[in-house]
Amino acid sequence: MGKNPNRSLQAILTRRLTLTVGVFWLAGSVLAAMTMYHEMQEAFDNSLVTTAYRYAPLIDEYLKDHKGGSPKEVLPSPAMGEILTDDHGDGDGDEELGEDYLMYHVRDGGGRLLLRSFNAEEEPFEAPLVEGFYNEEDFRIYSAVLMGGQRVIQVAEPLEHRREALMESVLAQFLPIALLIPVVIIQLIVVLRGGLKPIKRVRDEIEERGEGNLQPLEQDEAPEEISTIVTAVNRLMAKLEAALSVERSFTANSAHELRTPIAVALAQTQRLLAELPAGHAARKRAVQTEEALKRLSRLSEKLLQLARAESSGGFSPTGHNQDLGPTLNLVVEDIRRAGMEGAHIRFDADNLATLSANIDLDAFAICMRNLIENALKYGGDEEPVDIRVVEGHIVQVANGGAPVSPDELDQLTTRFKRSSNKADGSGLGLAIVEAIARNTKAELKLYSPRPDHADGFMAELRLHQS
Repeated sequence: MGKNPNRSLQAILTRRLTLTVGVFWLAGSVLAAMTMYHEMQEAFDNSLVTTAYRYAPLIDEYLKDHKGGSPKEVLPSPAMGEILTDDHGDGDGDEELGEDYLMYHVRDGGGRLLLRSFNAEEEPFEAPLVEGFYNEEDFRIYSAVLMGGQRVIQVAEPLEHRREALMESVLAQFLPIALLIPVVIIQLIVVLRGGLKPIKRVRDEIEERGEGNLQPLEQDEAPEEISTIVTAVNRLMAKLEAALSVERSFTANSAHELRTPIAVALAQTQRLLAELPAGHAARKRAVQTEEALKRLSRLSEKLLQLARAESSGGFSPTGHNQDLGPTLNLVVEDIRRAGMEGAHIRFDADNLATLSANIDLDAFAICMRNLIENALKYGGDEEPVDIRVVEGHIVQVANGGAPVSPDELDQLTTRFKRSSNKADGSGLGLAIVEAIARNTKAELKLYSPRPDHADGFMAELRLHQS
């Protein structure tokens, strides 16, 4: 089954940590924004109160000097340093005279306008003449009642200014967060990648293990949580190794112990056949016995090969690639000399000199003998078995005959599984090759029909190179 990167532990932790940090960060920012909103409102309101009472003495002095003031009098602009009258602007607050957002009206106890700031409207505010705050549609107003109610200073601030200041403050807070989120994600990926290296190392070691390699996993640098898993896996592999060792030992010992009795029985049967005259009634049964003993002898030999394939590593003794051409040539010639029934072999030796891989010569010979014998047994009699070397590390063995169904093709490397075309084999040949390929990091691929053909079967052994 292929690896799904979206279901890796690193991806899951990155998504969840990013989501968790983002949610708490957003919640904290919203809380901070709400707190900032209330604090800024208090600060703005305090500014209105402070302005009203600080301006009170100055306004009192100004009104004394100007005989009590009039509705048309405008307090000098801080930006221009002069008194503005009707000839200087319309008093609607649109003039660009600086960043003075506060405006005020000075009224007497009866509500008559005595004085206004340069940026205030001509009409008095609708706020009542009582001490305290009042909200109009566009203004926040504070009324300060002075001189026993004979004078009222109403200081106003545009609500738009407050909203703008609040928005700028919120953006100043959220913008760095938005910029930091990608940085946090990248940092999480880097940190998690480094922290999960022990897990990936253990995973890779487990994936590389096969039936022929059940050695304990290394856990020198593994964290405590991973070390516990490694220990459990090592215990499981030790149990598997013991069980497989018992099975291999039983198979090998049984096959070995049977070789001598089978050989003796076969020799006695063949001697009996030599002594029986032609046409004797028992001769047919003796021939059948001889064939059965031969099949039993071949089966015991295959069982020994299987036990050896599953118990040994199968790599080259030097640990490096070695020349396999002479071995393949020797196997082909040996099968030809043996006179196996239907032993028609077409061997393309053009690339034989380039064949090399990191595999033991005996293990390679066992693989090739089984592949060739399998092709001879199950192939069509009218076509020879083709053997080719490709790319210096791939050996292809193809034969004719009826194609194998996809369901059967997937099961051919199973022990004692034979093609439905013929059933006189042991069903162990491809299982032996698969076991050796697995232990030597090689790959056995089966095709039916053959590539570029409508029938037949091809086994492709891709050898591992160091």
